[in-house]
Amino acid sequence: MKTERIVKIALFLAFAAAISAPALFSLCGFRESGPHPEKRAPKARPQLPQDFPSLPRFAGEYQAYFNDSFGLRRLLIRSNNLLRLGLFGESPVDLVAVGKNGWLYYAGEWTMLDYENVMPCTRKDLDVMEANLEQRRRWLADRGIGFYVVVAPNTQTIYPEHLPDHIRKIGEESRYDKIAARMRENPGIEFIDLRNALLQAKNGHRLYHRTDSHWNDYGAFIGYRELIERIALRHPGVRRLRAEDFTVKEAEGKGGDLAEMLSLSDLIREERITLTPRFERRSKPATRDYPDPVHYPERDMVVTETGDPSLPRVLVFRDSYCSALIPYLSESFRSVVCLWTFEFLPEIVEREKPDVVILECVERYIHAMTIANPERVRAAVPGPKSAVR
Repeated sequence: MKTERIVKIALFLAFAAAISAPALFSLCGFRESGPHPEKRAPKARPQLPQDFPSLPRFAGEYQAYFNDSFGLRRLLIRSNNLLRLGLFGESPVDLVAVGKNGWLYYAGEWTMLDYENVMPCTRKDLDVMEANLEQRRRWLADRGIGFYVVVAPNTQTIYPEHLPDHIRKIGEESRYDKIAARMRENPGIEFIDLRNALLQAKNGHRLYHRTDSHWNDYGAFIGYRELIERIALRHPGVRRLRAEDFTVKEAEGKGGDLAEMLSLSDLIREERITLTPRFERRSKPATRDYPDPVHYPERDMVVTETGDPSLPRVLVFRDSYCSALIPYLSESFRSVVCLWTFEFLPEIVEREKPDVVILECVERYIHAMTIANPERVRAAVPGPKSAVR
């Protein structure tokens, strides 16, 4: 009986210590270092209310602050994530799906529904996309500018074999299938479907990160090669980089953005595949005399120049997948201006006077093609009004 009593007391003390530790650490002013688990700035401590009506708001703001700042928060989150991942093979974060063979998949923004072919894409959506792209093409063509649309496939599209068994295709066609088929009916629009090229190349080097929601350097190079070959049909003098111009390297590094979402990027490692040029880079960072029209944190306008007057100029409307393309594009053009937006900005086109305009988007953002063009661009060709304003 005495031993049983000691065990109970020990368990009680351990439990009391566990539940009181976060509060004690907070009272002692302990603050954990490192990035926030949700990849955002933690809530700041609110100022004390100055009047009675402000009390309810203060209470809510203080609760949000405390939930973000109580002692040992990050340690507890990491421990929970590690246990659920290691013991049960399940993701504690809805935005991350745990696949096979060390693969993590981004599950946000309808990517799994895209893979299962159940994301809606109606005939009206296709009409709007085609009309928008045709309006841009004609408006640019009137100014002697070529227009190219390139869609980077989701990781699931190129590496479905590592997905969890319960994720299967349900519908017959994806949104990518439908828009690609529609674009084949309109040969005037230069639509570059990268899926076949990437699927054929995947038996060489891995093309996408296992712990990140993006393609790696090699996958981006395959995408670049398809794009630049199409551009070269109109601009034969464009500089085309070859696979032989690079050395492929593999080195272990910390996990990518999906591992960061699990707060485990230091524990979930990955063999990083990079391409190192065998030539001296000619492109240099540059600036423009107008402000970045996007004004979004960590999505700055990127400008590079080679200064080679024999090469064409390019303006790119893009998302995060273009980040890995920029080092290749920068060597192929006289100047490259990349804007992190899907909105078509004719005023920037008129300032840059490019020879080529590219719209790049990842498969999960393919519906961005329904974003309305400005009125003067819509006037280039009649068509259905865009579904997204």
